[in-house]
Amino acid sequence: MHLLLSITLILVCYFRKDWKKIHTYHLTVMYIIICDLLYNLLCHRKPLWRYTPDIFQHYPILVDILHSFVNLPVLALLYLANYPFEGNNVIQSKYIIKWIICSFLVELVFLYFKRIELINGYEVWMEIPFYSTMFVMLRLHHKRPFLSYFLSVLIVIFLLFVFKIPLRA
Repeated sequence: MHLLLSITLILVCYFRKDWKKIHTYHLTVMYIIICDLLYNLLCHRKPLWRYTPDIFQHYPILVDILHSFVNLPVLALLYLANYPFEGNNVIQSKYIIKWIICSFLVELVFLYFKRIELINGYEVWMEIPFYSTMFVMLRLHHKRPFLSYFLSVLIVIFLLFVFKIPLRA
C-alpha cells in the first residue's frame, strides 16, 4: 500500500504537470522533508506512529524513507501547486479542509489495513489537528518561511512536552 500510494501521488503529479512547478515550491518541499526527518530523529525512542511494510518486511526503515523522500514531498508539491493563492479566505479555507479530509481518509484506509499503527498515546482523532497544522504550515512556509520556522520550533517543543518524548541518548 505504501508503494501504491507513492506511485499514485507521482502519477497524479506527473499528469497534472505539477512537477514543473517544483522550482517555485522546492524550499517548502525541503521544509516538509526536514520536518519529517526531525520527527524521526526526535521520536526514535518513542515514536507516535509506526509504518508496517508491505514488502521488504525486514526493512521497515524503507517505508520511512519512502514517506520522507517521496510521499510527503509530492503531496506538498500537489498541495501548493494547486493552492488558490489568489482566492479569498473562504476559498482557501475550503481548499485546506478538502486536503485535511482527503489525507485523513487515506490515513483511515492505512489504519484499517494495518499499514500504520498509532502508538504511545497518539490517537486517530489527533490526525485532524496534525493535518490541519501541516497544511497551514506548508502554505505559511511558502509565503513567510522565517515565521514558519519560529512557529515550527514552538510546535515541536509543545509536542515533545505533550507526548513526553525523551531527548536523552
